[in-house]
Amino acid sequence: MSMQMVCVRARQHSRGDARLIRLGLSTVDLERVRVADVPDFGQELALGGDQLAGRASTRRLAAWRLEVARGWNPSHSRLFDLYASVYIPAFFAPAADAAPSGIRPEWPPATAHLRDLARSGALTPFTRALADGHAGAVNALNRAVGDFRATGLEPYRRRITSAVATASATASVRAVLGGSGDMLNSLHPSIRWDGRRLYLNTLVDAEESLEGRPLIFQPTALAGRIAFDPRADSVTVIYPATVDSITRDPELRAPAPALVSLLGATRAAALVAVVRTPTLTTGRLAVTLGVSAAAASRHASVLRDSGLIATVRDGQSVHHAPTRLGADLVHGTAAQQPA
Repeated sequence: MSMQMVCVRARQHSRGDARLIRLGLSTVDLERVRVADVPDFGQELALGGDQLAGRASTRRLAAWRLEVARGWNPSHSRLFDLYASVYIPAFFAPAADAAPSGIRPEWPPATAHLRDLARSGALTPFTRALADGHAGAVNALNRAVGDFRATGLEPYRRRITSAVATASATASVRAVLGGSGDMLNSLHPSIRWDGRRLYLNTLVDAEESLEGRPLIFQPTALAGRIAFDPRADSVTVIYPATVDSITRDPELRAPAPALVSLLGATRAAALVAVVRTPTLTTGRLAVTLGVSAAAASRHASVLRDSGLIATVRDGQSVHHAPTRLGADLVHGTAAQQPA
């Protein structure tokens, strides 16, 4: 499939000069529309860079920009050469993965982006060196993206995940209560559905067609504007996931009140302890909770039977580790607390 990001980038305009992407949707198309419930961290990284580059700064991300700027290495600012008024790099995914890898300019999405910059006359000496595959430029790019990931993405992953999940759940409720049309019109002020066509307030005028591809709406916490990403197998509309500010993930110390209400104080504390220290033994869990080993074992059994932790025996020791459900439950309730 083609990996090229088509260079149509959308945002909300405050003036009356907004242009539109028009996208016709059939009944079958509407049935296949979905709102993603997990983040695309590659897009988060790319749209976050758009914020730092000053292309689409938004007030709700002011605190995030200030926090990232405090730890920003000025020598990495060549990263912003990859941004232009209607072009946003769509090839940061390898660097944003949980197990990140380096970015290669010969990867098709990177090649397509650099070609688009060249066509628009927006190449700089740095991006021209990237296009030519110069090792120094490639290493500089990966250092800059890695630094940005460490300062602008990692400390916010749980908040971002929570914001995207909340946006998706809200859209699902609107779809059930009011149908697909009501859901589409509730996503963002720059997205409008009139019963036949989807309109996106954009920087350019364009007529687009799904041509049988599914339409995916991707909530994105670090987006300051909407973006239109047609690919060979799908069409994605990226839009801001929240109207709230994005703050750092809370540290896990005491369980959140919502978790205590759900599990009880001791069991909630046990789950938080296991999430904080994977492979925690029953003995250490008992010490952490201030209960007997037998009581700690009983609490662990309930959490295990509920699918929140997994238990592995190693000789005389029993180790506990969180399941994805257990970790998400702890981090999700913590993310709802005031920063």
